[in-house]
Amino acid sequence: MKLETDPMHAFGLRPSPRSFARWLGALAIALSWSAAASGSKPGGHSGGGEGGAAAPHFVAMAPLDVPIVEGDRADGRLKITLVLEAADAAGASALETRLPECREAALAASIEFARLRASPSSPVDAQRLANDLSIALRPVDRAIAAVLLVEVSARRA
Repeated sequence: MKLETDPMHAFGLRPSPRSFARWLGALAIALSWSAAASGSKPGGHSGGGEGGAAAPHFVAMAPLDVPIVEGDRADGRLKITLVLEAADAAGASALETRLPECREAALAASIEFARLRASPSSPVDAQRLANDLSIALRPVDRAIAAVLLVEVSARRA
């Protein structure tokens, strides 16, 4: 008899990558809200002085949907949902005004990634995609502290 070490398998549950990505995105947003809420309470700051950790500032982008081109035909679709993390509140508000430029840069980087490194029959290298998007987006606005992938999927057309 094989002993299962994964607690999800013990109950016969196996989350899909899509539901897992949504769960992680929801967790990240919930943690940021709880951090922001605890930072705004009078007793929420532990420790003395000005050196407390600032709450993260997120700016959500509309989902991207780009073709996966293999040879001379579109073989599938790469769907990406991402959130930009700003360094501070002023950076987040400035980032919201530059969101069309950020979307343009993210779209160009996503199309290039889909053309070179994506296939509907293999998993998407999310780490490489996040790195490519970071390289493309940081010159657009220096207030971007991180590019966070909430959902990534590659499907046949």
